[in-house]
Amino acid sequence: MSATDHGPSNHDDELSRALRDLVDDASLPGLDAHLDVVRGRTRRRRAAKKVALGATTLCVAGALGVAAITLPQDVRPEPIAPAESPSLSANPTETPAPAPTFPTGIDAAALACQQPAPTPTGDDLPAHLSVGVPDLAVETSGSVTAPVLLRFDGDARLRYADSATGAYVVAQDGVIVSSSLPTVETTGVATPAPGSSSSWDLDVASSASCDTVGTQPSPLPAGDYEVFALHRLPLTGYSALQPDGTWGEETTGPLFDGWLVSEPLPLTISPEPDPVEVRDVLLTDTSAVFEELRQAAASGAPAALDLTVDTEVIPVVEGAGGSRTLTVRPNAAVSGRQRTTSDDGWTLALHGGASFADRSANGLALSRLVGTYDVTVDDTGTTPTITLQVVDGGTPDKAPTSTDGAVCAAYADAMNGVDTSGGALATYDDDLAALAADAAPAADSVLYREIRSRWIESPRIWWSIVHGVETMRTMDVGGDALAQACEG
Repeated sequence: MSATDHGPSNHDDELSRALRDLVDDASLPGLDAHLDVVRGRTRRRRAAKKVALGATTLCVAGALGVAAITLPQDVRPEPIAPAESPSLSANPTETPAPAPTFPTGIDAAALACQQPAPTPTGDDLPAHLSVGVPDLAVETSGSVTAPVLLRFDGDARLRYADSATGAYVVAQDGVIVSSSLPTVETTGVATPAPGSSSSWDLDVASSASCDTVGTQPSPLPAGDYEVFALHRLPLTGYSALQPDGTWGEETTGPLFDGWLVSEPLPLTISPEPDPVEVRDVLLTDTSAVFEELRQAAASGAPAALDLTVDTEVIPVVEGAGGSRTLTVRPNAAVSGRQRTTSDDGWTLALHGGASFADRSANGLALSRLVGTYDVTVDDTGTTPTITLQVVDGGTPDKAPTSTDGAVCAAYADAMNGVDTSGGALATYDDDLAALAADAAPAADSVLYREIRSRWIESPRIWWSIVHGVETMRTMDVGGDALAQACEG
C-alpha cells in the first residue's frame, strides 16, 4: 500500500485532531472559519467508508451544538420563538357555586296525632330551635310556659316566610298524643341578621288534642311525657359567607320547607289535687267556711263551693262582670262558744260562678252560691280578703238537687198528728240539742262536721239547725227555724 494511503486509523486520528481543534477554538469570533476547516478535511477523506462518514457527521453535529452554547453573546443566533399556545381569556368564565342543599323537611303530616315522635333537626340547617329549661312539670288540666329560642347561623344570610310561633307536640312512649300544630299561615317575609336569634314563651297545656271523643281537649293522664317545640321554616333565600369575608350570591327559590324540631323536653304531669269541698251555711259562726277556704288557698287545690247564705245577716252585693262580694261583719257576741279569727270580720269576693236565689213567702231569703274556684287569701288589710276566681267549666247551669222536700214532708206529717218518732225529725231534734251544747267553734268541732255531713244535702234544713243552735245557746229553746225553712 502506498505512503499516501489513508487507512481508517489515520482518518480517525486526523478527525479527532480536527474535533479537538474545533473545541479549542470554540471561543473564536467567527463560526464560518471553523466550518471551512471541517469541510476541507472531510473532502480529503471522501474515500472513507460510509459508516465512518456517518460517525463523523454525527460528531460534527455534536461539536456544533457545543460551539453554539459557548459562542460570545454578540454572535449568537437569534433564538427561535416557541410556537404560541392558545392564551386563556383575560376574564375566564367562573364556575358557578353549586346551589345549597338541605335535608328533607318534616311536614305537618308527620306531626299529626298518633304519628311517631319527631326526630330533632340537627346542624345541617342554618337555623336551630331549643328550649331554655331542662324539664317541665304541670298538674292535670293545667298549663306551663317554657322559653323557646330560635337561633340563626352566623355564616349564612336567610330569607324565609315567617309564621306564628307556639307550635309543639307532646309524645309518650314514642307516639304523639297531643299536637298544637296550627294551620300554616304566613305572617310575612323574615330576613334575620346572621348570628341573630329570637325567643318566645311556649304555653304547654296538659291536655290531649288527639282525643277524638269530645269537641274539647281532654286532660292527659298523669305520667311522664316529652315535649318537642316546633317552628316552620319555608326557606326561600340563602347566601353563604365567603372565605374573604364577602357574601356570595343569593340563591332563591323553594330551598327548604319543613318544621324545625327541638330536642325533647321531659314533661311530668301529676294528678290535680282533689277540690276542697266547701258546703255550708253562712250565718253567725263562719269559722268553718273561713278555714276551709284558707286551706284550699294554701294547698293550691280548687274549692268546690256550695254555700247557702242568709242574705238578711250577710248581704250579697252584685258587681260588674258577675262578681259578688260578701262582707262578714265582726261578731261581738259568740253565744257561749270560743271566739275565732273569723269573728273579727272578713270579706269574700267571688268572680264568676252561679247564684241561685231561694226566697220563701214567709220572708226567708237565702242565696245559694255554687261553682269551682281558685282561691287566694290577702291578709295585708285590716281584715282578711278571700278571693275566688271561677275555673273553666266551674259554673253549673242549675242549682244542685236538694232533699229539703222529704224532711219538710215529715215535718208536715208531724204537724198533722202523724207519729214521726224514730224518723228524720227525731234525728233533727237530737242533732240540734247536741250541737247547741258544743262550745267549740265550727272550725274546730268534730261534732259540727259530723252533723253538717248528715244534713248538708238539705241546705234549708241545715240552715234551720245552725239558726236554732244560736237561739238555744241564748234562750234555751229551738225556736221556729224548722217552720221557717219548710213553710211558705
